[in-house]
Amino acid sequence: MSRWSVISRIVTIVRWIARIWSILILALAVLVITTPDPWVAEPQSLAQQIANPLGVAILGSLIAWRWEGLGAAIAVASVVVFDVTTRIGQRMGGGPLWSQVLTPASPLVFVFGFPGILFLVCWALSRGKRA
Repeated sequence: MSRWSVISRIVTIVRWIARIWSILILALAVLVITTPDPWVAEPQSLAQQIANPLGVAILGSLIAWRWEGLGAAIAVASVVVFDVTTRIGQRMGGGPLWSQVLTPASPLVFVFGFPGILFLVCWALSRGKRA
């Protein structure tokens, strides 16, 4: 078995893990969007929810089904924006700067960012094969 066939098989497996994960987070997002929250005074519109960095991460993961590099970059960048803005918000709440920098990322960063990272790995390995 050649080196490229092994890499190709790994890329296919990782790509399908990323696709399945992206479908699961999309289903979760649809469930959250369609379920009314009785504690919210003003519900967000669909456009506001999609414009949220985590909504953009979902869109990036879906774009990655067709254009892996572009979609993965969108997904990962939006999750980084979400994490940075969350940390800035925590900083504005007070406390030492080092405590916000050294705290682990939110579980949402992992859940929404993982498909983007996997798509980036697939894209990078596939680029090497085409070269």
